[in-house]
Amino acid sequence: MSFTKKQLLEGERLIILARQHTIVLLKPLLLNIVVLALLIGLSVYSRKAWFLAFYIVPLVYFLWEYLAWRSRQYILTDRRVVIQKGVLSITSFDAPLDKINNVFHQQSLMGRLFRYGEVGLETASEQGTTIFEFLSKPLDFKNHIVRQRELYRSDSYTAGGVAQPSIPQLIEELASLRDRNIISETEFQEKKRALLEKI
Repeated sequence: MSFTKKQLLEGERLIILARQHTIVLLKPLLLNIVVLALLIGLSVYSRKAWFLAFYIVPLVYFLWEYLAWRSRQYILTDRRVVIQKGVLSITSFDAPLDKINNVFHQQSLMGRLFRYGEVGLETASEQGTTIFEFLSKPLDFKNHIVRQRELYRSDSYTAGGVAQPSIPQLIEELASLRDRNIISETEFQEKKRALLEKI
């Protein structure tokens, strides 16, 4: 089951929906190719085509892994991060943005070449650290989470009846995000320009 707008809370907005990289399907795909080659070889050698009937097992395995890949989703809204997975039964995990303390990503050399990696969330809940493995474009997903977390915190700050931070304070916070490589120089300049236009 795919994540739909019906699963959003009232007033909640979907930001991004990500999946694992298709490299996770490489193992079942290679298994199918090897088994099919062996079965074709056996059929030709023994002149008995019924050997090909055994191909149903790796084929079903591949289809199951594909359906599991399709159903495993990583969702970011303007309020929370959701992991949803399952083919026959569905399980999900929510991490509210205000409970996320740190966000990190990690990529191996292969991950950098094929654009996949891990994204980790350190939360204030009992879950501790949650890792999203083989995530496609992990740095993009991490940056989206950080941006939404900062926006959510600034909105909550205002909604709580406390004065909103001044524009110079917001620019300082943006500069801090840029210095920590959370946002790029281009993004910093765009946000700074937008804030200065409000003066």
